[in-house]
Amino acid sequence: MVKHTQHELEILRLLARGEKEIEAGVGVDMDAVFAEADKLLAVIKS
Repeated sequence: MVKHTQHELEILRLLARGEKEIEAGVGVDMDAVFAEADKLLAVIKS
């Protein structure tokens, strides 16, 4: 359960970072952020 929560928090951090970077016009695009989130979700599901 702790591992699951850690992965969820990491996904939220990635999404928040991506949103902030897009607003600032820097960093990676949301497609890259979602791709990373998908990888973490795959780990959670396994």
